[in-house]
Amino acid sequence: MKEYIVGRAPSSVIAVPADKNGVSGEHVRISISDSGKWEVEDLGSANGTFFKDENGVYQRVYKKVIDENTMLRLGQEGHNSFIFMAHRVVAPDSSYNYEFKQLRKILKKQIEEEDALETRNARNMQIVKLAAPIALVFCVVAQFTIPGLKDDANLNLWISRGAMAIAPVVIGMFFGIDTRKVKALKQKRLRMLTCPKCGYPISETDVHQMACSRCKAK
Repeated sequence: MKEYIVGRAPSSVIAVPADKNGVSGEHVRISISDSGKWEVEDLGSANGTFFKDENGVYQRVYKKVIDENTMLRLGQEGHNSFIFMAHRVVAPDSSYNYEFKQLRKILKKQIEEEDALETRNARNMQIVKLAAPIALVFCVVAQFTIPGLKDDANLNLWISRGAMAIAPVVIGMFFGIDTRKVKALKQKRLRMLTCPKCGYPISETDVHQMACSRCKAK
């Protein structure tokens, strides 16, 4: 079993900047068992320990099994907190090469999700465009299947107008563009693609170049 203490104390395995006063002296313990199991444990810190979940949202944690790619935040959200990937406790140098490689994987997965949604929305748009022709076919069929409809001009007109009005709504309910999902994915991208050093959102270009244009981490 290997154990690593992270905090503002000089003995911290990771050097936490002195101005990060939201971080306790001995804030968390990260343990790695002989079998390779990673675990993080808050050491009674004043401002809490948080881990980034699969949606990019930080959740408070007291003791939890993690992996070396888990992003951790020591302290409440803000400039007084300290963000790092668990792997950093075993990083051989100050390079963020490992973290940026993980960001590339996250970006690839994010793009796949966005492309899949875009394809589905484009398909749904084509289906919605068929609403009017479907309604027209319904009206024609109704004339020949509903007794007396063909000879009742007013009823025929009423059904035709109703079908033309309702068809787009009904079809749109099942095949409409999922704007909420589009917005959610955009927000998720901002939360997931953040610099492993400064914690601010970074661009695709930064990820591909494996360097943060803001804090110059690479």
